[in-house]
Amino acid sequence: MGFLSKIFKSNRPDNLSKIDYWKKWEFFELLEDLHAAEKILSEYKGGYSGEFLSAEEFHEALIGAIDDIEFGNQTDLNRFWLWFAPTCAWDDFVGEEGIELGNRIFERVNKWKKASS
Repeated sequence: MGFLSKIFKSNRPDNLSKIDYWKKWEFFELLEDLHAAEKILSEYKGGYSGEFLSAEEFHEALIGAIDDIEFGNQTDLNRFWLWFAPTCAWDDFVGEEGIELGNRIFERVNKWKKASS
């Protein structure tokens, strides 16, 4: 079960609406950052990192994962947690240019992960 599914299936003690809950957990800001990451990653070619044989392959996977959470087909943020964790795929492909953005994405996703544990 994904992070969001666990959170929305549980009783939220603060009784916030789904939208207010997303605001509280900076979900909309996360989406903005993910779109910014997708734009940056689109400029990279080649390379290698674990599950991805190239920046282009990672870019395609990132687009699909963003679409999945943005349009409600998927509520699992685990991929983002793995991809944007320090020294993982994002850092391997983008390096110093994207370190601040990658850290921000990871911190937001990590908050969701901790809340769903």
